[in-house]
Amino acid sequence: MQHSSLVLFCDECGLANDPTATHCSACQHPLAYKLSTASTPVAPITIAPPPVREVTPGPLFATSSQAIPLLPSVLHHNTSGDLRPGTVLNRRYKIREEIGRGGFSVVYRATDLDASCRDVAIKRIQLSSLTPRQIIDATETFNREITMLARLRGINGIPTFYEHLTDAENWYLITQYIEGQTLEDHLQKKPDGYFDEKETCEMGIAIAQLMQELHRLDPPVIFRDLKPANIMLTPNNGFFLIDFGIARNFTPGKTRDTTPLGSPGYAPPEQYGRGQTNERSDIYSLGATLQTMLTGRDPLELRAGEPPRNPRPPSHAMRKLLDDMLSSEVSRRPATMAQVERQLKARLERIQMVPQSSYLLGLIAGIIIAVIGSSFVFGGSSAGAFIWLCWPVTLAIRSIWIRLKKKLRVQKVSQRFFTFGVFTTLLPFLLLWFAHVSWNWPF
Repeated sequence: MQHSSLVLFCDECGLANDPTATHCSACQHPLAYKLSTASTPVAPITIAPPPVREVTPGPLFATSSQAIPLLPSVLHHNTSGDLRPGTVLNRRYKIREEIGRGGFSVVYRATDLDASCRDVAIKRIQLSSLTPRQIIDATETFNREITMLARLRGINGIPTFYEHLTDAENWYLITQYIEGQTLEDHLQKKPDGYFDEKETCEMGIAIAQLMQELHRLDPPVIFRDLKPANIMLTPNNGFFLIDFGIARNFTPGKTRDTTPLGSPGYAPPEQYGRGQTNERSDIYSLGATLQTMLTGRDPLELRAGEPPRNPRPPSHAMRKLLDDMLSSEVSRRPATMAQVERQLKARLERIQMVPQSSYLLGLIAGIIIAVIGSSFVFGGSSAGAFIWLCWPVTLAIRSIWIRLKKKLRVQKVSQRFFTFGVFTTLLPFLLLWFAHVSWNWPF
């Protein structure tokens, strides 16, 4: 079978162009290379004796903008099906198990036999199972992910890119294997199905810090697909961003993105062809992710009227921040991830103040009650009068606290820590009172 190259892909936005074009029709980026229009025989897939499967290493990246040769869009049918455990790719990568699939790809866990038997993740795209339109889409996402991962080497929280391989039927992306589970899976497995506000703020701060690193690059990298399914949690409480298939470089002056990509509910309106995505687009996606963590519901479920799994509504400050991050108007969102980080840190500090402040208030209340009680009990007044007075004294102290907590920026009082503080100071007094009543100890 023979094949003619009918399209020329832009290495900036991935759009398919006429092979005679010199500039991309969508983003006007110069087309750095041309594919020959001459008919070229398709190289057949080469398979070594089982269980070894021969593939060809992809070219090394000299720069992030280097063109990536593309496979023909019409290929022989691959009869091998899914890769089974024990299969060896390129005489190096031994397949261990399938760990996920979605979109155009299947992901496997494998052992790198040439690198101290380290674990790697292999993303496989089987082109023969795709339609021509899907092959074009898969080409864009595959090229983007390779380019981005090669550019982002060395950044903590980004999987290490090793290489990519090709044969006549498949493309393979080899990256660092991340032990753990996605944030989406973790939410589904949690008994209550949601995170409390403290945990949500801590995760939000960590993600915002990583996103700032991407946004500070030149040109900035816009992830465009931030969601629980693309955040991998590790056993040591770390995390990684995965799936850079639709990430892009930010180009000042562009009015809109080439194609409407993104995950429904997590992608901002401008990502669907209404404007160009920028740093504030990732802020929208982070807001939707934090909202899902707090409520246990994804954005589409909330829009459909599903009630949150979390019985406690978010605090006023947290709700205000999420409303700003999820605004459909780009200008109303926080301008940078640094601003989001600062607001989340401020909220976390206020949450952490609640136990200490509540306990301190309980200590003060206990001291006041003990002093008043001492004057009643040891001054000759009846114990009943003291007990009768304890309740209004406690109410008075609580009323004063309601006024003071606004100045202290504490959103609520922890009844548990307040009660513990009260009993910390009242316990010695109660022991003395018991001794005085039971054994007539003089004081």
